[in-house]
Amino acid sequence: MQWSTRSVEERRKHIGSFVAVTPTMKRATDVFRRCYREHHEDPQASCSFVVGETGVGKTTAANDFMEEIREEYRGMLKDGIDVQTIDPKTYPTNMSVTFQEPGRGLVRPVLKIMVSKKTTYKQLFGETLAALGMPTKRATLAEMKSILRRQIEGQGVRMIIFDECQHIVDSSQIRDPYEAADFLKELMKETRVQICCVGLHYATDFLIENGQLETMKSEEHHMRPFPLDLSEREELSMFLRSLSDDLPFDRKPQLFAPPLALRLHLASDGYVGYITKYVSLAAKDAIDQNLDTVTIDLLGDAYARKHNVPDKENPFRVTGEIDEDGFQKIKAARRKMLEEEARKSRAARRKKEREKSLRKAAAAA
Repeated sequence: MQWSTRSVEERRKHIGSFVAVTPTMKRATDVFRRCYREHHEDPQASCSFVVGETGVGKTTAANDFMEEIREEYRGMLKDGIDVQTIDPKTYPTNMSVTFQEPGRGLVRPVLKIMVSKKTTYKQLFGETLAALGMPTKRATLAEMKSILRRQIEGQGVRMIIFDECQHIVDSSQIRDPYEAADFLKELMKETRVQICCVGLHYATDFLIENGQLETMKSEEHHMRPFPLDLSEREELSMFLRSLSDDLPFDRKPQLFAPPLALRLHLASDGYVGYITKYVSLAAKDAIDQNLDTVTIDLLGDAYARKHNVPDKENPFRVTGEIDEDGFQKIKAARRKMLEEEARKSRAARRKKEREKSLRKAAAAA
């Protein structure tokens, strides 16, 4: 069936389902896979780290891995093992792999937990138990540990992915990073559950504070943006070709063509998350306008709406041959200006708050 005969809703929904298996993505997924397979292979559990800047594809790799495990369990249905699928609205597929086993209850081989900002030792216990469906408002720390051990074993949890792990390091309290890392160490020792930590590059800093956890680490993988190499066999071109082929148009856009690939890289700095965002916005505009493919003009419109910049700072609207170094300097200057404006705005707000507090104190005196 041709894409042009399908509904607008179906085509727009398809855009969000794209996953490209590039070498970078495969290496990250392999880290999750190895961590999962090591469950109970050794007397002591281990942890792995997948880190990188926002937009490099860490969460996509984690979700792709969870879908792989989900398919394994669906295969058990065909093999006669009595497990049943669960409503994804109740148990979101991007937060766990969850099935129902009659007579036993929920089975969750993989769980993903979003780490709260400036988290503490006890908060991590509470967040993990909450993800397992166990309220802990009045439980003591000892009770929480006991419940956690029982639930991990009872629900068949083999691996827990802790996302946004840099929040452990961000705490202003000196002991919080050490104690929060201690939670991960205790979790592995007491339950033998595998752990994979995902976050920004500095998420591994708490290993410096906790040497025992460092000894339990199996591997550390750093994801990076695509380098600017427009060769056909390099990752950027491979990714853009795959993305072009997947878009819901009968006439596929040539995103991988060097002139357009260069502009996409300059717009995104090589981060896969930004590339897919610009292309997704342009593709939806093309569908809404009943156009037969994604064009450079639509990409320019999407970039302009997202960043509110003049045409000279829009890589899709710069005419003729684009000066890579010159454009990067313009982009860096814009970023520096925005950061300075944000700094001044924060300072002004804090000054206003201090003056308000002083007035209140003076009135109360």
